[in-house]
Amino acid sequence: MTKIKYYFPKILLTFLLIFLLIGTELSLLAHQSFLTYKAFETVTVQQHLDEKAYTAVENYFKSRANSTGIPAEVYLNAITQENMKQGILSSVSEAFDYLHHDVKTYAFTMDFTALEASVTEFFNQYAEENGYQKDEVFQQKVQANIQEAEAKILYIADTFKFGTVAEHGWLTKLRQFLDIFKKIMTVLCISTGVILILLLLCCKENFSELFYWLGLTGIISGLLISVPCLYLLGTDYFSGFVVKDAQIFSAVVGYLQYMTHQISTAFLITGITGIIFLILFGIIQKAKRDILPRL
Repeated sequence: MTKIKYYFPKILLTFLLIFLLIGTELSLLAHQSFLTYKAFETVTVQQHLDEKAYTAVENYFKSRANSTGIPAEVYLNAITQENMKQGILSSVSEAFDYLHHDVKTYAFTMDFTALEASVTEFFNQYAEENGYQKDEVFQQKVQANIQEAEAKILYIADTFKFGTVAEHGWLTKLRQFLDIFKKIMTVLCISTGVILILLLLCCKENFSELFYWLGLTGIISGLLISVPCLYLLGTDYFSGFVVKDAQIFSAVVGYLQYMTHQISTAFLITGITGIIFLILFGIIQKAKRDILPRL
């Protein structure tokens, strides 16, 4: 009974510490890694989203060339792969400006100066060669064509679909949630610290025992999270998702893989740290057994 009373508070505190540590680590990862511009920039580079987006632009304008009579080069000569990369990153930066700064609306666009000039030149040349009058109807047709092309390019460049999220009002809700999330993260960090201090006080008579309980905490929390993450990565689980557009598929799957990899790495480190604590505990206990008899 005495042993139960002795160990029960430590077991209870360790149990609480495991789940608080998991919550704290995940919240810190979300705040410092997942919900950052850098994360989306990394996925953009790793998944070659600019190349895939530009391929989608090429395929679109080439497929409609026969029906419209407008050569694909009219558009493609004015839009480069680098333009698409800048457009993708611009959509991300605009989203995070809206989420973290005092920006009223999410407004994503690209520099279409070259495109507008190319399309206008084509229509003007066509009108001159075929004797069409450049009246108001002609100008409206030119502008309609430009707007349609720009809208499609923006849609393709919005690989992470922040535009769709903003359109449905979810980006606004996310901004509101981030304020609450920061408070939750603070509470988790403080709670973890408090439980850690209480566990330390419970082990004040035998300080080396703290390494044992911290070791268990690290190993269990590390295994609980890293094992499922490693399974998802090892089986390439996310590649089974079905998304029509290649650039959007790569963006979604790439981001999920990025998060899973970051989580698994963080909790593997946590597990390894737990093993080190247990080794230290064992070394200290052995040293005590070897030294005490001599005293």
